[in-house]
Amino acid sequence: MASGSDFTTEQLLSDLFKCVSVEALKNENIQKYDLKIYGTEDKIEQYGSDIAFVDISAENFNEERRDYNLVLKYGHTQKNVRNKVPIRDGFKREIVVYTRLIPCYQRFQQEKNIRPLDFIPKCFLTKYSDTDEIIVLENLKSMGYETQDRHKPMNLSQIKLVLEAYAEWHALSFALEDQKDPEYLEITKSFRLNPWKPYFQNQLGEMIDFAQQSLYAILEQNGETTLLEKYRNLVGCDSARIVLTELMSASEDTAVILHGDCWNNNFLFKCEDNDAKKTSSAKVAMFDFQMSSIRSPVFDLSHFIYSVASDEELLHFIELMEHYYFHLSQNLTKLGSDPEKIFPFETLILHWKKYSAYGAVLCPFIMMYCFIDKQDMADFGVCQTLKNATLKIDYIRRTMAVAKHFVECDFLV
Repeated sequence: MASGSDFTTEQLLSDLFKCVSVEALKNENIQKYDLKIYGTEDKIEQYGSDIAFVDISAENFNEERRDYNLVLKYGHTQKNVRNKVPIRDGFKREIVVYTRLIPCYQRFQQEKNIRPLDFIPKCFLTKYSDTDEIIVLENLKSMGYETQDRHKPMNLSQIKLVLEAYAEWHALSFALEDQKDPEYLEITKSFRLNPWKPYFQNQLGEMIDFAQQSLYAILEQNGETTLLEKYRNLVGCDSARIVLTELMSASEDTAVILHGDCWNNNFLFKCEDNDAKKTSSAKVAMFDFQMSSIRSPVFDLSHFIYSVASDEELLHFIELMEHYYFHLSQNLTKLGSDPEKIFPFETLILHWKKYSAYGAVLCPFIMMYCFIDKQDMADFGVCQTLKNATLKIDYIRRTMAVAKHFVECDFLV
């Protein structure tokens, strides 16, 4: 692919015509089309990939016109990035999700006469070759979906919508495993490895450790020495990379295929059509499965809740866990499996005590990306801009709230 910044170059146009206009529409009986290409507005949010938006106005052989609004996601083309980031591994996992796992889930739901999951964007095309990694999805923003401001916590309604989606996503894994579906069991072989491990060996791993040390400094500077001591005792090690590696290496029979990348920017929300003021979200969509693996559901839940909630939302923690479990149980029952046998609520709470350090330890790192200032990038570079984010009052408040909840929750749940 051509460089992500050169969206008008002949090379990129050629790639897009071949990968989108021909392959993605070949089953649509298309005779001719007009194509518009434009770039992403927020490069900072794409670590190992670039994004192009593609709008196609097409006409079939019956002279019927139809518009296609697509997102083309492709591997970062700069060699210095590709040498540092395991781009191909992430794309390979994500392509398996779109081409094998989701069709498996939808086939299973249809067999059970259940509406197939509808919170994942439709995938038109994937390509994984020696030179390219490409995923073409429908552009949900053209349907009224919007990102939630990453600087702000999600509200309780949004969090519950995501937890309902996770409940359906996790239930499908649990039920297919319970019923020994051969197709699913074969697919799980692609998700056994720790997707974080290659990242820990580069600059990103260093930033994860830096974020953890920043949290320790914040707690000490704010007089929370007792909280700091309890937190360090619970996580067991001052290296975030070591903590995450040990958690991801734990053997767990009760496991699902995770979403894996559970921060604000991997969700889109849509309000009711008659909600002109956009006061509440009615639908959610989730995407980006490059960090998917097979682990306890709590890896998703702790990563998500600690990445999107403020102290106000964390006060509703038990309510949120009960909300998730209610929908998990409903989905499992519809799919023909017994939730009390597979994953009772007591086991969910035990898993939270065992694995929630995953979300707590990731939180200071994720918060850096939430509060990064794009305008500082040119002056300071990525790493220094990320470090500067830890000085912001909202960063301090959010990370302290998570540390406090993580410590107190160990004694409450």
